[in-house]
Amino acid sequence: MPTIHRRSYYGTLVLLMILALVTACKSTPVVPAFGNEELPNDYSELSWEEAFSTLSRQLATEYAFTEWKGIDWDVLFETYNPQIIEAQASQDFPAYYLALRRYLHKIPDRHVSINNIAAIDDQYIGGGFGFSIAHLDDTSVIATWVEEQGEAWNAGMRAGCEILSWDGIPIATAIDAVLPIFTSNCATGEDLHLAQQQYLVRAPIGEQHQATFRSIEGDTIHTVQVSAYDDNRASLSKGYPDSVVSDRIRKAILEIETDEPMPRSMVETEMLAHDIAYIKVWGLLDADLQMTGKVLSTVTLFEQAVATAVEQKATGIILDIRNNIGGMDQMAADLLGCFYSERTFYEYLNAYNPETGTWELLPSSEENGKQPVFIEPSAVQYSGPIIALVNSHCVSSGEGIAMGIRNLPNGEVLGFLGTNGSFGLASGIAAMPGGLVVHWPNGQSLDENHKIQLDSRNGIGGAQPTIRIPMTKEHALSIAQGVDVELLKAIKILSFSKEP
Repeated sequence: MPTIHRRSYYGTLVLLMILALVTACKSTPVVPAFGNEELPNDYSELSWEEAFSTLSRQLATEYAFTEWKGIDWDVLFETYNPQIIEAQASQDFPAYYLALRRYLHKIPDRHVSINNIAAIDDQYIGGGFGFSIAHLDDTSVIATWVEEQGEAWNAGMRAGCEILSWDGIPIATAIDAVLPIFTSNCATGEDLHLAQQQYLVRAPIGEQHQATFRSIEGDTIHTVQVSAYDDNRASLSKGYPDSVVSDRIRKAILEIETDEPMPRSMVETEMLAHDIAYIKVWGLLDADLQMTGKVLSTVTLFEQAVATAVEQKATGIILDIRNNIGGMDQMAADLLGCFYSERTFYEYLNAYNPETGTWELLPSSEENGKQPVFIEPSAVQYSGPIIALVNSHCVSSGEGIAMGIRNLPNGEVLGFLGTNGSFGLASGIAAMPGGLVVHWPNGQSLDENHKIQLDSRNGIGGAQPTIRIPMTKEHALSIAQGVDVELLKAIKILSFSKEP
């Protein structure tokens, strides 16, 4: 068995993709947790029906959280296999693709994924209606952004207007009915609800709906018929977290066009006002994001950033792991070593071994055998206050950093939402007909009692904030304008802690 295990948002294949993207010199493939095969399970030459049946059997055997999440694979197969058969009979590729997406989206785990086909997706979500919405903590729903001169704007809708209904259905009910199958799987209920808000106002170009809203003054109610048009996904870019937190690396992996510059490196840092050190960690792998031909050590960059904070007597550190793409388990533990003065348990790794058909603890190194991964104290030590910024796009190994910070007496986790709740080892991969690739986790992270940790169950999971920011009207409107409410809140807290 290999001794290096990688956990990432997109699984083994995409780790290969990102390594190809961001490094010029390394081409060694990432191998599965067990065995020596370098290629995925290749079902691409099978019929759609045969490939789906084979995939379903494999998921039922290897998926890491069947019992934990209560997945009934037989029911799922019986539900979606007729759709696959029908698509096969009529050679309807879009129908086959949609059936696979619906099937996989029944599994609340962001490590379960299938690549998108934009040409098909845009037939369903390519249009927007000229406004974005947010569901506030007080249960009301407001427009957070309205495009000037659009149909909604011309009818009097403005940012801050309360949205009352959608096609005559109470707006909260309409949001709950949205099935966001064209985005990533949602592991937690709060992440699902966020996606439902974003995709309620996405539709095929030309499709019409009715929105009923209260005027900004609150004295009149209007109903407007809006038509979906190609808005270049503007409604998504104005919502949380896209309007305030870059997702540049993930967009590069998914080949999404953007004008955003690539980060300088996986770790970026600066000193803020009040002697607060800000450290941004994009992912947990070594990378050459600027294509210089030199791969930078993420651990070294991080230790240098913390050492600078110590040297400059920082009053606090803001550790930004929002939109962290995940990566290597051991690297997450290594970064946390800068904040732990004693050796501390991090996790056991438990994975399916197809050679034996059993679940087995993995060795964390060749030397110690089947022992847990530990956080080992680093030579660089910081013991001051730390606030980790998180959101539901902080995934996989990135969530382990949030867990480690939360467990510190001097650590806080801050955000509107918790981390993603997808902490499994994502080594499962299969090639399907039509150029589709499916990923799934076939390993678990266990705590000291050998219980699954962080992965969601019944819609709850991830590292939850110790400081949760409420989604108020003021905050929602500020976010749509690009104001980083979470960062400002962290700065305020650390600045206040400096006061005598």
